[in-house]
Amino acid sequence: MDLPGEVAGQVAINEVVVHGWDIAAATRHEYACQTDLVQVAYAFVWSAVAQNPGGSPGLFGPPVTVPDSAPLLDRLIGLTGRDPAWRPDGET
Repeated sequence: MDLPGEVAGQVAINEVVVHGWDIAAATRHEYACQTDLVQVAYAFVWSAVAQNPGGSPGLFGPPVTVPDSAPLLDRLIGLTGRDPAWRPDGET
């Protein structure tokens, strides 16, 4: 697939940010990410969700509701169909 460099960069940032969160959550570690990277990933995912509000098969599940007052990283994770409160074995 051919993508403009800017879009490919957004995809790459999103992959690192979201899957970094996946690994941290699955291994019970705290996860922090630079705000500017989360902002880029959020804008990319928000755009995809605006076009496919029920989820994008193969990319994202249906968004999980997260309060507007939640940290941007939590809102990003919710947009991807993940629950930012998820922990292994149902722990919270």
